[in-house]
Amino acid sequence: MKLKLLSILAFISLPMGAMAMPVVGDMIGTDPETAKAALEKAGCPVDEFEAEDGKIEAKCTDTATSKAMEVYIDPATGKVADIKSED
Repeated sequence: MKLKLLSILAFISLPMGAMAMPVVGDMIGTDPETAKAALEKAGCPVDEFEAEDGKIEAKCTDTATSKAMEVYIDPATGKVADIKSED
């Protein structure tokens, strides 16, 4: 019975794990199409991109919390350099 319950709980939590915001160091991509697709898959649809301090800033909304987020991407590596909540 416990194994069945654990299996059900693990199955239910899978979609939440797939919709997790990226973290610093995650590979998102160097081109806008790839970065947008990766962020949308992570549950943060992109509103716009802009350049800021040598990084690419993706403005998106975290669907889990409905918070506006700024994801900074290193244009050379395509990795997340920083994430900030837009206040």
